[in-house]
Amino acid sequence: MINGSKKYQVNKALGETHMVITALDYKCTDNPLTCTIDAGNIHQLAQACCIQDLQVMLNEDCTKQNVQAKIREVGARCAPGDVFIYYYSGHGTEVKDTNGDEVDGMDEAFCFVTPDGQITLESCMVDDDFAKLMTEAIPADVLVLVLTDCCHSGTICDFSAPGWKEHKAVSIAGCLDSQTSGDIGKGGIMTHSLLLAVDKLLRAGETDWSIGKQYNATLFEDDAVFASAQNITIQSTKTVQPECFPWPLIPKGSYKAPLSQAAAAAEAKAEASQLGAASIQALLAEDPQALERLGLSPALVQNVVGNMVLVIPPGYLSKLDNVLPMCFSFVGKTLNAICRRA
Repeated sequence: MINGSKKYQVNKALGETHMVITALDYKCTDNPLTCTIDAGNIHQLAQACCIQDLQVMLNEDCTKQNVQAKIREVGARCAPGDVFIYYYSGHGTEVKDTNGDEVDGMDEAFCFVTPDGQITLESCMVDDDFAKLMTEAIPADVLVLVLTDCCHSGTICDFSAPGWKEHKAVSIAGCLDSQTSGDIGKGGIMTHSLLLAVDKLLRAGETDWSIGKQYNATLFEDDAVFASAQNITIQSTKTVQPECFPWPLIPKGSYKAPLSQAAAAAEAKAEASQLGAASIQALLAEDPQALERLGLSPALVQNVVGNMVLVIPPGYLSKLDNVLPMCFSFVGKTLNAICRRA
């Protein structure tokens, strides 16, 4: 974990939040995903936060050229003190580095598609090009948050690029550059963990928190619910630290994460059937359609009933303020992932 405390003026309001959501299911390829579910879930969170400038791009709309144009369009509307959020859910890959700026000789890349839905080398956007796009499209006096639920994404923002020098930006990525990110069949592990963290922080009484605390809470949910092998990571430019950046996606009213809704529905069904939470797995096994209705894969039933999804453990908030001696790098976990997003 990193520093989860708040080191900013709580009463200092952020400017307007602008957000671009991109997600691809790759239905025209041999490697489909369920990333538009992530986009829908993040969209619901953004709407709960009353974000007005909210742009969503899905599937074949997500060509490299279209995404570049949309980021430039939204970036042009940003004023000093505003927040720009870019969210991506899809395939991530590595390609050969051509300019010698990568120690491992590989660039990280977003797998956008051609107009007919195919992935090609030309359709992908490498980290160098993404950094150039973001730093040219988004003014330096705008706070930037990048959320990437994809493989090989740890340094996909390429914050070491000279263009980021004056920008205040933080990224939360699904895994290390060398890793893959898990997909539960109903969206990604990183996205579900992030949404559960927002849900639980609100239920714990928080009304304002830093990106650092959001990251710590996301790790907590990943460990408690998924026990995944991927290392959800955080990085920042040299001009900002996560505890100095307010988390911009805080709902204005009540909010329940999708898996919280599923867990509550499962427990309600168990109660209605006069079964305890321990018996819900057998109940759902007899009714496979119930899993679909609840938005759960069979592998997750054991994780959403009678565990940490609905429970706020003692000392929860204080645990999220812990600081370990690290420099916004990566927190390792050793448990097996439920599944992989290749």
